[in-house]
Amino acid sequence: MRVVRAVGQGLNTTHRGWPIIAVIFVFYAAIRFFAVPNDAIPPYMKKMGDWEAAVTIFAAMALGFNYLLAGTQVFARDGIKESRFRFKGFFRNCNRLFLRQFGVSAVLCIPVWILALVMAVLLGITVMESKAYPLTAAVIGAFSAAVALLLMVFCALICMSWAITAAEDKGVFKSIWRSILFCVQRLFSVFGLLALFFVLMIVISLVVWVAYAFVVEGLRRLGLDGHIIILREVTGCALNAYFFLFLTSTLMSYYLNNRKADERYN
Repeated sequence: MRVVRAVGQGLNTTHRGWPIIAVIFVFYAAIRFFAVPNDAIPPYMKKMGDWEAAVTIFAAMALGFNYLLAGTQVFARDGIKESRFRFKGFFRNCNRLFLRQFGVSAVLCIPVWILALVMAVLLGITVMESKAYPLTAAVIGAFSAAVALLLMVFCALICMSWAITAAEDKGVFKSIWRSILFCVQRLFSVFGLLALFFVLMIVISLVVWVAYAFVVEGLRRLGLDGHIIILREVTGCALNAYFFLFLTSTLMSYYLNNRKADERYN
C-alpha cells in the first residue's frame, strides 16, 4: 500500500514541479545538442577525438545529474512533508547538497558499474557456450543471475541513499549506512517500488510516442520532414525531465512515509 501511495504522491509532486522539469529539460537538451552527431543539431565537439568527446559528455552528465538531483530531492521533500511546492531556493539547495549527492553516486556507482560489466561478460559467455557446452553455460548463467540480483540491490541502495541525503541532511557515508538499514528491512518492497515505477515509465512513454507518431505523420504530409528530428529530440528530453522528477519524488515519498511509520511504532 505504501508503494502505491508513494507513486501517487510522486505523480502529484511531479505535476506541481513544472519549473523544475523545465530546468531539467534545458540540461538534457544541452547535452543532446552537443552529443547528437546530426547535421540538424550540429555538435560543437566534433573536432575532439571520440574518447575525449565521450569523457567530456559523460562528465557533464554526471555532474549535472547530481547537481539537479540535490535540488529536486529537497523540492520533493518540502512538497510531501509540508505541501510547499516552491521553486524558490531550488538552485541554492542544488549548491548546498551537490557534493553530498555526488559523493553518494561516486561511492555506490563504482560497484554498480563493475557488477554491470561482470554480468554482461557472463551473459556473453553463456550465449557463446550454450550450444557446445550447455551444462557450463547453465552454471555461468546462474552466476550471472546472482550478479544481476546483487546489481539490483546496489541500485536500490543508491536510490534510497539519494533520498536519505536530502531527507535527513546527512553526509555521504551516514546516508549510505541508513540506506542499508532501511533496505534490509524492506528490500522486496523497494524492488516493487522500482518495478512499478519502470512499468509506469514504459506505459507513459508508449502513450507519448504513439502521439509523437501521429504528429510525425502530420509533419510528413505537410512536407516538413526536416523538423522531425527536432521534434524527436524535444520529446525525448521532455520525457527524461519528467521521469527525473517523478523518480526522485517517488523515492522521497516512499522514504518519508516509511520513516513516519517506523517512528510511530517505536
